[in-house]
Amino acid sequence: MPKTLRELFVDQFRLCAVKPDETVGVISELGQKTEYVEAAVAAARDLGAGALVLTASSLSNPMLPPYSADGREVAALLAGAGECDLIVDVTVGGLIHSDVRTRITGAGKRMLFVAEPPDVLERLMGSAELRSVVEEGGKRLKAGTTLRATSAAGTDLTADISGSELPVTHQWGYVDEPSRWDHWPSGFVACFPHDRTAEGTLVLQPGDALIPWQRYVREPVTLTVEKGFITDISGGAEAFLLRDYFSSWNDPEVWALSHMGWGLHPVARWSAFEVYEPRSLYGQELRSSAGNFMWSTGSNRFANRETPAHLDIPMHSCTVTIDDVAVVRDGRLVED
Repeated sequence: MPKTLRELFVDQFRLCAVKPDETVGVISELGQKTEYVEAAVAAARDLGAGALVLTASSLSNPMLPPYSADGREVAALLAGAGECDLIVDVTVGGLIHSDVRTRITGAGKRMLFVAEPPDVLERLMGSAELRSVVEEGGKRLKAGTTLRATSAAGTDLTADISGSELPVTHQWGYVDEPSRWDHWPSGFVACFPHDRTAEGTLVLQPGDALIPWQRYVREPVTLTVEKGFITDISGGAEAFLLRDYFSSWNDPEVWALSHMGWGLHPVARWSAFEVYEPRSLYGQELRSSAGNFMWSTGSNRFANRETPAHLDIPMHSCTVTIDDVAVVRDGRLVED
């Protein structure tokens, strides 16, 4: 029997090591996802913790321009969050790429983003075993110098990942350490290669995913990448749509590649957009699907690049190597 949303939040807060003397803060948007807010508050109280709800009129970025940031509520949110130990972000678009997230975690707070439907949250719940696999992937990235993705369809992309200071994102779906951010559910590892070092070709195949458009590619698309930026897009309908999307922002930064990595969650399924109503999903199932190659565009705080335009593109059937040693081969994880 499926668990209630409240029960799922209790399980999640236990993974996040919530203690009775702590306060859980919930950041939400007015009138949005109220059942998540109520479940998170009830779960915190079930564990003896305090709960504070911080509701803004709107924090989500638009999917398309025109766009102008309105930060009038941010200072108040940060002040309230500063009195909490764990921050749960249930905003519609998430604060993943915002300064709000950076400042909250920079102050030592744990922060968790929650956006998927309850049954996805339950099915892809994090675990110590998943965490171990993700951490091992991060070690391999940290030890490497060159990340390369190839495919039989023609993908051949390389990026410089050298240096011990390489920014690596480990996502296993819960936060039990100070200053940690994660997304429930999750199961992947990614890095931010040195800016402007990605070079080569990305060939999207039918079945690859465009997030947050929440749709599968239907026709092959070829993207040329030079010095970290997409310089050409050719193909059918999706190629036209991608060109239109990037051009609409009138911002050169949206054409840049951002992070890249691979999925590690053994339960995540590639078919999610066909099984669920796509707009009910945030896309973590596709991002986390074991053996994908996942790359993104736009925002990169490590390169001082901020833009509301951001795509995540998980690709299937790729081979991913670090210094010529495969971690994914033809869309399947390589066993050690």
